[in-house]
Amino acid sequence: MRSPSLDVIIHELREYPGLTRKKSAGSFRDLVGEFFGEDAGFFNLGEFDIAFTIDGIWHKVLDADLYWGGFISVLVNVHDIYAMGARPKFAVDVISAKDKESLEIMKKGIIDGAKTYRVVFLKGHVHPDSYYNSIDVAMIGLARKGSLIRSNTAKEGDSIVIAVDTDGKPHEKLPYNFDSTKKDPEILIKQLESMVYLAEKNLVNAGKDLSNAGIVGTIGMMLEVSGKGGYVDIGKIPMPKNVEVIQWLKTYPGCGFCVSTSYPEEVIDVFRRHGLEAAVVGEVNSSRVFTLRLNLDEKVFYDFRNESILGLV
Repeated sequence: MRSPSLDVIIHELREYPGLTRKKSAGSFRDLVGEFFGEDAGFFNLGEFDIAFTIDGIWHKVLDADLYWGGFISVLVNVHDIYAMGARPKFAVDVISAKDKESLEIMKKGIIDGAKTYRVVFLKGHVHPDSYYNSIDVAMIGLARKGSLIRSNTAKEGDSIVIAVDTDGKPHEKLPYNFDSTKKDPEILIKQLESMVYLAEKNLVNAGKDLSNAGIVGTIGMMLEVSGKGGYVDIGKIPMPKNVEVIQWLKTYPGCGFCVSTSYPEEVIDVFRRHGLEAAVVGEVNSSRVFTLRLNLDEKVFYDFRNESILGLV
């Protein structure tokens, strides 16, 4: 099959709801202050930094698969905590359910997610007779004091590295959810622990987990909140063989991170030793313009001087 042009790729990504929904985030900038754009808020407590995050599951996910929605309500928070270089520990949840059957299916997903990723739920609240299904989970994690990875600290000249588990397949009903979680939990946790290692060794300047915004969209958010620009070469992004390029670029993977670093070779080695595919895909610059490259072509994806992924303009 012929590869899509760069123009088609950019159009598809800019119109993707997983990315366009991020514009609403800007309305909360004044509320969260310095934590805006971070995967988790944080504070210090003695010898530890505490990462604290929350996520709600998109109704389209729950409409398609209640169990998967329950499972990833844990996973997305686990990703946020690990992206900061912390280890997830405790969680609470709020569930609304249309009926008892829906409640039990969502609960089973949450229980399995908690067991897989070794998270203890301390409290929950249930609305058992709602007119809709929803799941919201908050989670805290622990990090070594002073080692947290921020999203807004990418530096000019940094290499942009993508690390991702490509050993999986798209969810049958959710083509932009790539499920690589059907593995021994020890393997899954080892992959995630790569970010703790990088944080404690101070090998990255900034980082995020690859989210619903997609692979390129997540990099764009990191660049925007860092006040930087840069480029990404689409041809260098690690990809599974069973997914087409536009679908992959929109995908929320079962495990994936983007980081900016002055030590790309060391960072790639760490990711690979933890069971993730990794590669340098681009570079950070001071232009505040984010471009994409494909073969010999290069075009602007976002110009942060006059537009915003996060609704800041």
